[in-house]
Amino acid sequence: MPLPSATDTLEAAPRVVTAFMFRDRLGVAVSTGSGTGYAVVTLPAVAHEFVTVAGNSGTTARLEVMAAAPFEVLRTDGVAIEVRGPRAWQALLGATLEQLAPLEDGRGAIIDILHQHELFLYRDAAGTVRAVPSVYKPAEIEVAQSRDFMQVLAVMGRQLPERPGADSRLLFETGDDSDYGYPFVYADGASGRIVFLQHTPTEGGTGQGLSLGSAVGLFSRTLMDHVRVALNQPVSSVARLFTLAVTSTVDLAQPHTFMLAGQQPVPPLNQGPGMDLVAWEQSLDALTSSEQSAGQVKYRVDGAGFFPRLIDLISAARESVYLRVYIFDNDDYALRIADLLKRRSADIKVKVQVDGLGTLGASQVQAASLPPDYQPPLSMVNYLQADSSIKVRVLSNPWLAGDHTKAIVIDGATAFIGGMNIGREYRYDWHDMMVETTGPVVAQIVEDFHRAWARAGLLGDLQGLFQQKQVAPAAVTSDDYPLRLLYTRPGNSQILRAQIAAIRNARQHIYLENPYLTSDAVLYELTQARRRGVDVRVIIPYRSDSGAINKSNALAANTLLNHGVRVFIYPGMSHLKAALYDGWACLGSANFDNLSLRVNREMNLATSHEPAVTALVEQVFQPDFERSLELEEPLPNDWSHYLAELLADLL
Repeated sequence: MPLPSATDTLEAAPRVVTAFMFRDRLGVAVSTGSGTGYAVVTLPAVAHEFVTVAGNSGTTARLEVMAAAPFEVLRTDGVAIEVRGPRAWQALLGATLEQLAPLEDGRGAIIDILHQHELFLYRDAAGTVRAVPSVYKPAEIEVAQSRDFMQVLAVMGRQLPERPGADSRLLFETGDDSDYGYPFVYADGASGRIVFLQHTPTEGGTGQGLSLGSAVGLFSRTLMDHVRVALNQPVSSVARLFTLAVTSTVDLAQPHTFMLAGQQPVPPLNQGPGMDLVAWEQSLDALTSSEQSAGQVKYRVDGAGFFPRLIDLISAARESVYLRVYIFDNDDYALRIADLLKRRSADIKVKVQVDGLGTLGASQVQAASLPPDYQPPLSMVNYLQADSSIKVRVLSNPWLAGDHTKAIVIDGATAFIGGMNIGREYRYDWHDMMVETTGPVVAQIVEDFHRAWARAGLLGDLQGLFQQKQVAPAAVTSDDYPLRLLYTRPGNSQILRAQIAAIRNARQHIYLENPYLTSDAVLYELTQARRRGVDVRVIIPYRSDSGAINKSNALAANTLLNHGVRVFIYPGMSHLKAALYDGWACLGSANFDNLSLRVNREMNLATSHEPAVTALVEQVFQPDFERSLELEEPLPNDWSHYLAELLADLL
């Protein structure tokens, strides 16, 4: 029979829990007046990493229902484990939170619990620890720390009760008897190891795919988009179609044959200096028709580095929040951010722009780590607007082109640009980065937001024609340094031109990390750079969010490897988009595919300021090279990889 629930214990005698350990198998029996339920779990061997895969990982394990007879064998051969009740668990949890809460006044910490709950800890005037959902943090309390779940477990392990002369293993009852909850926690005081035991196994593990109905919805949305664009943005629509036609023609007219890239032995690495950065920056003015601005940057790596900072700034905003993303998902974490924006919209101006197809498509596919009992809203746009003062505009997709930009501006003073959308993958599952930017350059990001907002409105092309600058840039301070914004826009591929030129000008090293490496033009130039003696290193994910891209990336990796480029496979999904050419960094929303480099709207930030470049190496490239596996031989492939590569060339 299944494990009795909390309801059972209310209707019968108090339940009695016994536990036995045999090797790495833990058996649990729960007895009440209505009977006894048995379950067993094989404790995971890995306890140093939290990666949720179908509810099973190094710090979580699934309780499987077991029949009485096999359980008696486990009881006979195993060793009894002491069981402690919910009060003991609450005491352990309270001691852990006490250690995690900062001691300083006005400072708090965001902590992650099982990738399902996010708490903000702070101390009140009396010094008592308070815990609230992160999106309800007091505006006057600063987020001083962000602790992931493994850090929480490490602190919890140090709070385990001492048991001199006794078995150090314990089983805690948590009191959580929800369908997919964690009713027990196994803890080993000797090693500090803690494993949360899940009540019911999750189904699947690859996420919910796109159904036929969803595909029909996307097709209908696309048809409606073209009608809407024809009325509101006729000039933009024609320009986008022209861009697509020209792009396809150029690609066909200029094929890049890697067999002709050189068959000579790969030369040794150059030992001389890198490119002249002063001359390089001057050449970019003419090459990209862009101008340098100024400001400062900080790298917010991964969801734990970005979202707590975003929540902090939104909570304390005094005037406005402008949010422009490709995807505003409808999962549980996206709803938390949406609820925060809705609450703040009562006091400040909140505008949200989302890409139509990007957001609709993402809402039809659930993350594998999403709690299985979660029920998403049908429309995230409707959810944002309901009972709030948020203004939302959906950016159209003429000829399937999209707005892939991710740019968020708080009070016109602080901006974030990079690869992250709003959703669970970006908070918990994927490796990614946003760049926090301050200074005069923020005014350019705001102006680009206003232009996109105008285009998405009624008679968008006409509004864009008469769009005037609305923001004066902040004064340059002594702490600011040169920064440059680069774009992909219809007929103007600044990001592509700049990076192709950077590859050709690099003399010392090229470091590149990107999830979608399908541009033959970029691949060709990277092989040529290596044959000039440049140290070229590329990081791609082991598995992306697209099966076709996985196969295309495998062929790209083999091509690069054959020409002496060092290829590193990131263990998991890296959605981070950054490149470093000698001392010039370029990073943002653009992938190395034709959509990002020639079709979609994108925004990247570039700089050759030495401390900013050094920080990028230290915070991103060095750690990612170390945690990735370097290829020593080509990846296996078959005919399907070449078919996928042909399809990827169109993206």
